[in-house]
Amino acid sequence: MRGHGETEDQRTILIFRVRRARQKAMKAAIAEARSLLAEFNPAMMAGGPLGDQPGLFWLELEESLVPAAMDRIPFLGYTSAVDIVRFSEGKAKGKARRTAIKPTWRGRPFDLEPLHQEDSDEFREQAPDRRSFVLQTQGGDLKAVRGYRGDSGQLSRRGLPVSDARLLVNLAFVRLGGKMLDPFAGAGGIVVAAVHLQQHVFTVDIDPVVQWGLRHQGSRHCVGDARHLPFMDGSFDSVASEAPFEAANDVVGDVVTEIGRVLQPHGHVAIMVAEHQGDAARNHARGAGLVLTLDIPIDRKGLPVTVLAWHKS
Repeated sequence: MRGHGETEDQRTILIFRVRRARQKAMKAAIAEARSLLAEFNPAMMAGGPLGDQPGLFWLELEESLVPAAMDRIPFLGYTSAVDIVRFSEGKAKGKARRTAIKPTWRGRPFDLEPLHQEDSDEFREQAPDRRSFVLQTQGGDLKAVRGYRGDSGQLSRRGLPVSDARLLVNLAFVRLGGKMLDPFAGAGGIVVAAVHLQQHVFTVDIDPVVQWGLRHQGSRHCVGDARHLPFMDGSFDSVASEAPFEAANDVVGDVVTEIGRVLQPHGHVAIMVAEHQGDAARNHARGAGLVLTLDIPIDRKGLPVTVLAWHKS
């Protein structure tokens, strides 16, 4: 927060580069970054250096808070790189001016200092078809398989993309060490992203097959129906999840009601639903005391989905 007498020069501009596949969801990318960095009080900028390039947005932070922000930025889902803008002092003169022409913004020359650049190979290895998942064999032994559930069944091949899992976790993020719930845990994409943010993760899934894998990933798991969550009122700081797109609308609505019950006041929720499930989720959220903060459609490889985020008043 800018204190009395603090000048503009004590703040730093960060340029966020949104991954190409998610540039049409720029609003979600901005909301994700602001949520994850909320305690550092980032100021949104309508434009900034390199404003003629596509897929960019800008946040302004106090210079002293940038090192702490650096610890979180690598866990963003929709952003693949972040640069710091370093303005030059004065103007270049003589030979230096002729040989090193710098870009300018509002008449001030600047350099870009890379703060984060995603390792594409490392990111790819975290995808659900690459990471290991623990299953119980017919003989009762536990076995780690590579990719989903280790077979080619339709449900076995489904997993939340890494970028979307991170997005949901970051939109719901409240604090380090918080308690986060995923009521539709599936293959554990939310768990992986949440554990990286030092969340104490609890999961629920009606399919008993996934319990071993989820626990191995680091969650405290319960086999059960998300419409009847086995937790006391106000148990969680946050909830992040992707609803099964084949689930009936009333199922999704009932789960949103339960989410409102187990969420603490001032807690955050972020869920991804199929487009046709959106109205049921919105209607039940209002009845559960949840205040809508984000409602944005996303095209996920031809599949129309909606990201919804709320906070509990």
